[in-house]
Amino acid sequence: MGSRIMSVHRAFGRDLDQTVVMVIDNKRPMLAMMRAMLAAIGTGRIETFESPTEALDAMTADTPHIVMAAASMQPLSGCALVHAMRHADAEPVCFIPAIVMGAYARPSLVDEVIGAGAHQVLALPTSASTLLRRLDWLLNDDRPYELAGDGYVVSGMRERLSLSHQRPAYPRSGLGARASHGLGEADIAEPLRKVGS
Repeated sequence: MGSRIMSVHRAFGRDLDQTVVMVIDNKRPMLAMMRAMLAAIGTGRIETFESPTEALDAMTADTPHIVMAAASMQPLSGCALVHAMRHADAEPVCFIPAIVMGAYARPSLVDEVIGAGAHQVLALPTSASTLLRRLDWLLNDDRPYELAGDGYVVSGMRERLSLSHQRPAYPRSGLGARASHGLGEADIAEPLRKVGS
């Protein structure tokens, strides 16, 4: 089935102090840390959920502007949650921009996250200043959604991601130099931030 270009995400053009962010993680300490950082940078309203299924139900009743979900959760992973959100019949939930948070931005995780329809991967731990930059970028990200099969993905993300995987490995200079194999966390996270720029 072909793809159709659709509208931009729900948070586009909003000010952070007028934005509702939903954070979902099975771990209470991580929820507390993310709530504290989001409050420190001036987020309008912060909702936290330990259960991804409860969060999915809640966002259909009171739709947030941004969802931030942990990659590793039960009974739904962050990617599975985003995939459920992106179903074409799930308006307005399908147009909520999503950030998936994980301890490592492994290429396999990034592929899964982008395939599910998320906008970004946020490597943890993070700082309030990094979080502010990422949210500011997201609030100004005007890339439309693309209907692919029965769900939405962010237009152009898969193509851009495939380009980032093609980087050659260069030897490191200096004492004890080893060849650099594969992509590091910064190699993966940076192209995701620059997509569409």
